[in-house]
Amino acid sequence: MALTKLRSTLLYKYIISYLLVFLVPFTVMSVVIYTNAVTSLREEIEQSNIYNLEQVRNLTDERLTELVTLSARMSLDPRLTPYMISHPYYGGEATDELRKYRANSAIVEELFVYYKNQETLYSTNGSYSIDALVHSDQIQQLGREHLLDDLHIDLPLIRTVYGEDLIVYFVPIAPNSEKPHGTVMFFIEEATIINMIRNLLGEIEGNVYIFNTDDQMIASAVTDELVQAADVLSFSNGFTGVDTIQMQGNDYSMVSVESKISGWTFVTVMDQNQFFGKLNNVQVIMVSFLIVLFIVGLILAVLFGKNQYKPIQDLFAITHRGKKSPQLYRGENELEKIGTTFNTLYEDHELLNETIDLQKPFAREQFLIRLLKGNYHDSVEIDSMMHTLNLSFREGSYFVAIVQFETGTFTEETVQEKDTIVQIVSALSLDHATAHAVDLLYSDSIAVVISTADTLKNGGRALKEQIVQLIQAELEAAIVHVPTIGVGQHYETKMKLNRSYIEALATIEYKFSTPQGSILFFEDIETESNHLLGYLKEEQIKYVQSLKQGDQTVASEMLHDMFEALGSRGLSINEIKCICFDMINTTLKTVSELGFANHLTDVNQLIEFKSMAQLRQQLQHIVDVICNEVEQKKDSHNSRLRDDVLAFIQVNYREYEISLESVAQQFHLSVSYLSRFIKEQTGETFTQLIQNLRIRFVKGQLAETNEPIKDIVVQAGYKDVANFIRKFKKIEGVTPGQYRKVYRT
Repeated sequence: MALTKLRSTLLYKYIISYLLVFLVPFTVMSVVIYTNAVTSLREEIEQSNIYNLEQVRNLTDERLTELVTLSARMSLDPRLTPYMISHPYYGGEATDELRKYRANSAIVEELFVYYKNQETLYSTNGSYSIDALVHSDQIQQLGREHLLDDLHIDLPLIRTVYGEDLIVYFVPIAPNSEKPHGTVMFFIEEATIINMIRNLLGEIEGNVYIFNTDDQMIASAVTDELVQAADVLSFSNGFTGVDTIQMQGNDYSMVSVESKISGWTFVTVMDQNQFFGKLNNVQVIMVSFLIVLFIVGLILAVLFGKNQYKPIQDLFAITHRGKKSPQLYRGENELEKIGTTFNTLYEDHELLNETIDLQKPFAREQFLIRLLKGNYHDSVEIDSMMHTLNLSFREGSYFVAIVQFETGTFTEETVQEKDTIVQIVSALSLDHATAHAVDLLYSDSIAVVISTADTLKNGGRALKEQIVQLIQAELEAAIVHVPTIGVGQHYETKMKLNRSYIEALATIEYKFSTPQGSILFFEDIETESNHLLGYLKEEQIKYVQSLKQGDQTVASEMLHDMFEALGSRGLSINEIKCICFDMINTTLKTVSELGFANHLTDVNQLIEFKSMAQLRQQLQHIVDVICNEVEQKKDSHNSRLRDDVLAFIQVNYREYEISLESVAQQFHLSVSYLSRFIKEQTGETFTQLIQNLRIRFVKGQLAETNEPIKDIVVQAGYKDVANFIRKFKKIEGVTPGQYRKVYRT
């Protein structure tokens, strides 16, 4: 058997299961670790960039604050009073002092001092009139009126001179004064601010923007021409922090912070790949590591899966040893096939045990009944059957006892007591004897086949009485009812047990003249050796009884014995004729009692016999006909009973509660007899019959309806749906669902 040819998924399932065991924690841990690492690093990068930009803001704020401080110092400097700064002599010293103040700031390109109600501004290069300064290239954009307004401010003010890349910072003298008397005007080149920002941001490449509170761009440093300041302003308006924006189809990272001192908004915009470059590198490293770890886990899952699959493969090979090509159906694997095999073996074992349990009593009783009817003509055949059925007889003498109870003893409520009686008698422990009981189905009687180790030639009567009395006592103790027992004669061979049976039946006919519970022996029946008719009464009794039982063998034997007696008695012709007419009368009376009088078509010919040979031939013909009719009547009764039982089962087989016991009670039969009867008539046990009917019903429903399989199985009389599906697949070779797909009309 080449297991490698089987397209099984079991190995893959094991590999996948181990892979899942690895992947679930691996995936969870990977996601957690990766997410935490990336998130942490991303936050770290974002915070780092925010921190750098905040450093720029703080440094700018410090520089502007220094200018305010510088203005305060200038307001207190005696050399920079309106008198001193405008004096022809001391004005030179004031100019030198202004140069010193300018040198104290790293961002101031030039500074001017203005005192209210004057038309002159003083700088490190001397004094300028307002008109002259307004017409200079640097602040020409401001205009005279705007310049005068800015010079008379009460709070610090920043102006941007576009085109000149110049920032003008107006600080009142003195700062924070309710009535400042002048203003210091600082010129700051935009390049100075941008260089300071570049130095702080380091290697980060991108565009840098500074916007004032009026959304005017104060300064900018552009390296990416695709980014427009207006777009940046629209995204950064009112936003602080880190965000991802999209401009011109590209993703950019934008960092924005705002100064509380100047009100400026500082914005950096750079390509996201450059912004998160370090993050991308870490992501690549982590993904590579996780891929390697996954490959290692995959290899281990394959190894563990193969190791786990190997015992299953070996067990599968053992369970299918000897099969040329074991088949695996779709959706089935080796483990399921092994389970199915063991389940099938178990069910077969249970079914075999059930069959044996049912068939063994049936076969045993059938053997005993056939033995009592004289259907065996070979002692070797009898011994072989006894060996097969594990029955044992003592080798000595054999006789039959009929145990008969009062009519009506066994009702529907006590139907199982008869089986109990059979079991009690068969289980008796007798000294030097064995007893085997069999149910006589159509009466309140059982037959007991008794064998003894003694030949019963001498003192046999006492032993027979002892055995029969023991049987009667056991039955009385077990079931209270006291039976009447008729005992036939004993014989030295099992072949003649049917004669003892007929004798026991004949003996029991005399129960009407004895009290219930008596024991009657065939030997005690009054015989008249010198009877007027010249033949023994016991032959007549046995002849009549054999006709009633339909036992053609015994009836023919008794007829032969009676005619032989007539020929050996030396009787007169008239005595012989009287005996012959009595035989005719006995025969006709028995036939009439059996209800077969219509079969006697020519009674006159029977009466007008010409010779004993002719009469014997005619009586033999009647014996043959009547015995056949008795057997047919029994068969007819069986046929009617069979039809009634099968009709009842056909109507009720889908009832969950149906059982052999319930059917037996319905027809007032013993459970053992009904079990044997169903097996005789159908060839199936009761369990097999019910199962086949239910399977047939389910198949019909599957093919003709859309009802769910579970509902159909319940309707069929099963509650354990899973167990039924296994049975169905075992019988049909496919599951109910597969059967529906194939046979659906």
